[in-house]
Amino acid sequence: MKLKAVIGVSLAMMGATIFAGEKIAPDFNNLAQEWKLSSAKVIEENGDKYLKLQKPDKGNYASMSYPVISLQGVKLVKILLKYRTDVYTKALHGGSWYLVGFQFADGKIKYDGIILPRAIEWTVITKAFDVPENAKSLILELRLQDSSANNFLDARDIAIELEK
Repeated sequence: MKLKAVIGVSLAMMGATIFAGEKIAPDFNNLAQEWKLSSAKVIEENGDKYLKLQKPDKGNYASMSYPVISLQGVKLVKILLKYRTDVYTKALHGGSWYLVGFQFADGKIKYDGIILPRAIEWTVITKAFDVPENAKSLILELRLQDSSANNFLDARDIAIELEK
């Protein structure tokens, strides 16, 4: 009887994982090398770690780049982010934003993104993206771009969900 219960629980957990899809999140306690930081660093505040992006002395943006993610069988990408920023710019390729790129087999990339409105207090933003047909991989990058030297973008509770 115990074996049946264990098998039943295991199958239920496996089914929930398949249904919910894969969840990817950076671990700020041990950030792996494939998560590339450019003028960004992990900061601790009141026991919580978060990512701080500030404009570099040279160049026009700070970023955290993700490893390329395979989209085999994925139909929907959900982004969750808790952030705060003092940037007023409201445009892709400028200000505080989250780059989302869908790469195809021929190397072409369809870009999209999330503009992060000014928010001095921690704010949660979520957005879902339909995966274009024949997209092979996902390129993600959190960016602070074309801002003044004093501007900041802080981020924590970052998660990417891939739904099949």
